[in-house]
Amino acid sequence: MKFNKKLWKPLRRYGNILFIDNNTENIGCGKMKYNFNSEIHSQGVELCNITAQGFKSACVTISFVLPLDENAAHYALVPGMLTRSSEKYPDVTCIERKLALLYGAELVADITKTGENQILKLGVSCIDDRFAFDGESITAECSELLFELVFRPLLVNGVFAQKDVESEKRLLCERLAAEISDKRVYAKNRCEEIMFSDETYGIHRLGTQKDIETITPESLYEAYKKILSSAKICVCVSGKTDYQAVKNTLAKYLGCIERDLVMSETLFVERAEDVTYKKECEPVKQGKLVMGFRMGMRDADDNYAARRVMVDIFGGSPHSKLFTVVREKMSLCYYCSARLIRAKGVMFVQSGIESYNEEKATEAILQQLEDIKKGNFTDSDIEASVKALEDSFKSVSDSPETLDSWFMSQCVSGEYKYPEDFIDEFKKVTRADIIRAAEDVTLDTIFMLEGTAEGGETDE
Repeated sequence: MKFNKKLWKPLRRYGNILFIDNNTENIGCGKMKYNFNSEIHSQGVELCNITAQGFKSACVTISFVLPLDENAAHYALVPGMLTRSSEKYPDVTCIERKLALLYGAELVADITKTGENQILKLGVSCIDDRFAFDGESITAECSELLFELVFRPLLVNGVFAQKDVESEKRLLCERLAAEISDKRVYAKNRCEEIMFSDETYGIHRLGTQKDIETITPESLYEAYKKILSSAKICVCVSGKTDYQAVKNTLAKYLGCIERDLVMSETLFVERAEDVTYKKECEPVKQGKLVMGFRMGMRDADDNYAARRVMVDIFGGSPHSKLFTVVREKMSLCYYCSARLIRAKGVMFVQSGIESYNEEKATEAILQQLEDIKKGNFTDSDIEASVKALEDSFKSVSDSPETLDSWFMSQCVSGEYKYPEDFIDEFKKVTRADIIRAAEDVTLDTIFMLEGTAEGGETDE
């Protein structure tokens, strides 16, 4: 079964953000024309419903939230295994046939990390019930298929089939290899690994190739059972759907599972004590410079609005200082941008440079941050960043899938907010707030991937 990367791109976009709100019932959505509700279904199981107007599609997803630990590779292999077969659908052909009967529904899976938690997600995207013939409830049938795959996998002698395990191991190793081949991704991952070498966050969401190679059908099945018994489970139904039918189906499958919920808290380090520097060489043309910063955050909600606007002015958009000064005016980078990881309280600056410009690029990037600390930015810069963030957050309501991704990115805390709630907070940010947010930022790690080839990869 193929991973539908395009469908779940919004999850990766918002997946590193946690949002806090104490009201989880009918939070109201104004112009967004949708509504969100959540309820505790059973121990460690949360059921969410997003009702929306105007969409022609719907989706049902199930997410498992686990502490990020040495079992990451085992857990990462499970979603792929679950999309291959079940007791009722013994092979991929049977699953594809069922999806075709459901008006071409799509089965998807993804693995992410939010803070120091690993999230495994599986879902089915389908047409909205009102477009089905003869009053069929397509979402109810899709949820039945999804839960059948998740809770009743096909076993051979009480464990997963050897040939399927080996196939999924190969595919997972290929995903890791693809990230290594993409030097932009590799450099970011290496900086993250170095920066969090003594923190759980440094564990890769897919584990390591060495760990993957040790997986056996028996160890994988034990990991699967641990997921069912200890992970926080969030089921989300998006669109104008038969919510009650999905709720009843979930209860049927969960009824025989004993639960003992295990959750972890993310460690926040407010300041960097010193700067760690690491350089590697690769036979590529374009060097990759990645800089990791501590944001001064004590938790995911600590002065988020001001920090988010500050990061956008610094390097989050085409009007930012990193883009207009370091890239355009100084011509030091092919690309240069900053990203805030709210769930961990850190920021990464990524740039593609000629390796001989490393020192100049580093100094120029740090100078732009110093300029913000000194208040060297205009009211127009603030207005442009707030407007850019507003447009980005409003795009969440573009589809049931993006709505699902938005709210499920908050399932770790179980406290939910609407995009408009954040837009309102962004509009209240002042110049003084931005300066104070910048003053909290400290450089922690620099990773340089030096290009040693005359020709080869370029990444603009």
